[in-house]
Amino acid sequence: MVNAIAPADRRAEVVSAFFICCFCGNALPVIGIGVLSTVAGATVASLAFAGMIVVFSLVALGFGAKYAR
Repeated sequence: MVNAIAPADRRAEVVSAFFICCFCGNALPVIGIGVLSTVAGATVASLAFAGMIVVFSLVALGFGAKYAR
């Protein structure tokens, strides 16, 4: 989809940026949980991760409700 909507002269840049964002979205939470678990313990890290998922879900729900109209 990203390839289809990107302008032909900027396609490589747009797809590269998309892949970097995907990589960061997958890697950074895992690295953060690893660091937090070494500092505060696995239980605290798991609870913090679950709390962040709840917060992000509520924000996404809010944006979805705002733009669904």
